[in-house]
Amino acid sequence: MEKTLAQYNDDVAKDELSTVAVTGNVELVDRQGHIRRIPVPSSDPNDPLNFSKWRKAGALFTLPLSMVFGRRPVMLGCCCLLLGSTVGAAMSNNINAHMAARICQGLATGATESVLPLIISDISFIDERGLLFGIYWGTQNLIGTVFTITVSYLVADRGWRWFYWLLTILCAFGTLLIILFLPETRYNRSPLALAGQVIHTDEFGVTTVLSDDEARVRFGTTMTVEQTEYAPQRSYLQSLNPVNPVAPHPIRLMLSALAKMAASLSSPAVVWAILATSITLGTTIALSLTYGSILTEGFGWSQAEVGLVNCGIIPISFAAMFFAGYLGDKLNLFLAKRRGGEHKPEHSLITLIFPTIVSALAIVVYAVTANNPARYSSWGIIMGWTLFQFGFIVCLITTTHFAAEAYPHNPGPALVTVVGLKNIVSFGASFGLVPMVHRFGNYLTPYMILFGIFCGIYLLGIPVYFLNPKVCDLDLQRDVAGS
Repeated sequence: MEKTLAQYNDDVAKDELSTVAVTGNVELVDRQGHIRRIPVPSSDPNDPLNFSKWRKAGALFTLPLSMVFGRRPVMLGCCCLLLGSTVGAAMSNNINAHMAARICQGLATGATESVLPLIISDISFIDERGLLFGIYWGTQNLIGTVFTITVSYLVADRGWRWFYWLLTILCAFGTLLIILFLPETRYNRSPLALAGQVIHTDEFGVTTVLSDDEARVRFGTTMTVEQTEYAPQRSYLQSLNPVNPVAPHPIRLMLSALAKMAASLSSPAVVWAILATSITLGTTIALSLTYGSILTEGFGWSQAEVGLVNCGIIPISFAAMFFAGYLGDKLNLFLAKRRGGEHKPEHSLITLIFPTIVSALAIVVYAVTANNPARYSSWGIIMGWTLFQFGFIVCLITTTHFAAEAYPHNPGPALVTVVGLKNIVSFGASFGLVPMVHRFGNYLTPYMILFGIFCGIYLLGIPVYFLNPKVCDLDLQRDVAGS
């Protein structure tokens, strides 16, 4: 049962709530068993948390299709770059022109995953983010799968340029959706004192609940709901304005953001999240680099049929969304109630246990089948690839959720760092695979090396689960002592 802000404030007068003992923990369920909606929506009609359900849905459903970077003004600029570079790739006549177009595509899309989760954070409460991240990552993977299956037949029939022409059509459609349905979601919130705690949303759009000691160290002063004055509500057309007011002190804000992103790497939880997402993405790329040649050379599939290996990802995407999104949120609420209403960021990691085991077994099945196609069925490749995608999607959903909470000093920079660096670090895991296949002369050895690295990194999540709260608490004590 959810509670409005007015109901919550009434209950505060009747029931004294304790402050957070360990930094980063959030009182997600009150003593009556009600879910606390955090961040607390203000009375400002322009607050994204006060968007109607259809406006929130408009943002969520355009994100997977758009494949662009940033919030609204930057998104529109990158849409133009993505469209132009995709057309350029389709019309290229030599390798240099093709590579130039691909680089521009990378500039337009490479940083997308670092910023789009922040938009979800802008429009959602903590208790529903697991489900919304699940919808985002799962839908993105689902659309990519349908595209891959479709384009394999199209390219086989019409040529490689149609890969880019189809992508151009999707980009144009996504751009139109952004223009019509994605409002600006950036919203500057002042630290808000409520029920003995201080709720703060940083410039990255990520919310933390602080104790009084933490708030005094970080802000000095806070404000209450009654102290806040708001501008008149903007019309829907005004919210779609491609040009928005520049944030105060933009240069200092950008430099501060970069410094905070670098500082987030001092957190063991953030480093582990980067490694976990990187090895998962790297292994996914490593599998995708070889299933085409294995299926055509080892099992006699045609080039047009290779895309069908992705058919299993369609149902597995829905399963991953349900598992990590819906069940993950329910698990977090259950564990919070067991702790008297207090939610720990580390609770999210429990969701990873089952998909980690599934992913590890999938690597083994894929490697054994690829190494001896004469003995095994192509279903080994299909099931290995499909089951690993289940773990891949759950990993993205869960680590995104975890990264937004695990580094309470600056959770926004931590989220951006984890989501962004995984694309860089994962390059090492995938880049070395093909040379290893040639060096060892088989598929089993390289994939077993990846299997060992994968399992080792995820096993490090066990000490992270137990030690990260202590690390955060020590950081808080040091900050309080230093103040």
